[in-house]
Amino acid sequence: MDLEIVPFDGRFTGQAARLIAGDHASTGTDLAEADVAERLVAQWQGDGPAVAAVARGELAGFMAASAPASPGGQLARIRLQQHASVPEGRREIYRRLYGALSGQLTAVGAFEHSVVVAAAHRPVISCLFELGFGIDQVKGLRQVEPIGAAGAVEVREADAEDLAELLDLTVELQRFHAAPPILRPALLDLRAIRDDLRASLVDADRVVLVAAERDRPIGMIQAGRDNRFPATATIGLAVVTADARSGGVGTALVSGVLGWASRRGFRSCGAEWSSANPVSDAFWRGRGFVPARYTLTRLIDARVAWAATGLSYRYF
Repeated sequence: MDLEIVPFDGRFTGQAARLIAGDHASTGTDLAEADVAERLVAQWQGDGPAVAAVARGELAGFMAASAPASPGGQLARIRLQQHASVPEGRREIYRRLYGALSGQLTAVGAFEHSVVVAAAHRPVISCLFELGFGIDQVKGLRQVEPIGAAGAVEVREADAEDLAELLDLTVELQRFHAAPPILRPALLDLRAIRDDLRASLVDADRVVLVAAERDRPIGMIQAGRDNRFPATATIGLAVVTADARSGGVGTALVSGVLGWASRRGFRSCGAEWSSANPVSDAFWRGRGFVPARYTLTRLIDARVAWAATGLSYRYF
């Protein structure tokens, strides 16, 4: 395919939106609506580098990234609405686009690249695997239908008096994530988490449930309206203390969220988990959550910043 890779600019907005809508026609997200896609394409322009693949004067594909929020940040995100292509020659298009974009990202110090991809888009996932990406996060969906729960587990809505213990549960979760095989650094913005939990307590579209044992929280779960899948409530934080696992606490919390979602008219429920977390992966899949999208990540050796073509080998 005769492709020209050029900077993405406003003249491509409408064509990019049509590519997105076509790609997501069967994924169940609001990106299948061209007007939604066009609005989102307009929103991300200027957030970071963006490139377009042009063939015979028409847009064949594009890829854009939201750069780190400040100098020194390493993570650049390529969201669902920031990449798409025509079906013909998709592998070559994505390889050429990422080839152009990746150099621009490392030039600003972004050495961790993440791409969100619909689970149904297997050719894109395969292409990203070939480029060095691996599955990091899984987003799963299930219908809002009752599931069995341990009857002895007390589940109630959280209140402001629970905040301190909810934060303790969050810290415990992150310390678990820092252990093998997940090995994700336990670095948290506790103020931001506390403020979000506090807001959830008074938001009709969100809920925080607590599982208690002798008035002591041993698990919690947070959920709210999904921002991509219509009529879907998605679970955010979900924690069960280590000594309470395998006792039905997690199932009881999920059952509580499904009941809350059903009463508010949601048709489906989502959850996101780390693919490298054997406990979470088994739990969510075992509760009927089927992968709907993946976040793929590539971590680049930062030494590329100095070990470039100009590296002197004089002393070696």
